[in-house]
Amino acid sequence: MDRYSPMSPQGETVPQGERVPKSETVVEGPTKRRSVHDVWFWVFLALVVVLAVEVWFLTRAFYVSSVITSSSMEPTLMKGDRVLVRRKRFSSSHLPNRGAIVMVRDPADPQDRLIKRVIGLPGEVLTVAWGRVYVNGSVLNEPYLRQWTYGYWHGIIPDDSVFVMGDNRLMSEDSRSFGPVPLDTIEGEVVLRYYPFSRFGRVR
Repeated sequence: MDRYSPMSPQGETVPQGERVPKSETVVEGPTKRRSVHDVWFWVFLALVVVLAVEVWFLTRAFYVSSVITSSSMEPTLMKGDRVLVRRKRFSSSHLPNRGAIVMVRDPADPQDRLIKRVIGLPGEVLTVAWGRVYVNGSVLNEPYLRQWTYGYWHGIIPDDSVFVMGDNRLMSEDSRSFGPVPLDTIEGEVVLRYYPFSRFGRVR
């Protein structure tokens, strides 16, 4: 009887006594390198999540988002605009700039917030008359206005207060009606409009 040597999958003769491998394809288990890469991926992902949470908390601590719900600041801020307010505390030694747009607690309802522009500073004599605003007897230049200033008001602003008004003088309820607002009721300054995207930018 003839003896035949087994053949390899490639057709080659395999010496007697050696086993023919079923396949030359070997499925390797997870390598050490891949395991190390997986560990670093999850470490990186965890760091990203922690950083994002910290940024969120820091943003909440120093900024607050607000939606404009009235037309009192048009055309500077339109109804529906979304703005970012930088939290700030003001005092007689740390005053807001004239012309700054601030968020102030509503004197009529402290639970509500108003967005207004600072017009008069502590100790100034302010007059609203004949469609204009006068500070210490001089006409105040207000390039952001598109209309006359209606109403009448005259007085000295207290040392701990500021006089605020909306840019839409015909539709704004402001210091002309409720008087100067205390500095400690101002909660921050509007610094950025982030929506709509077509009007994205700093607010002045």
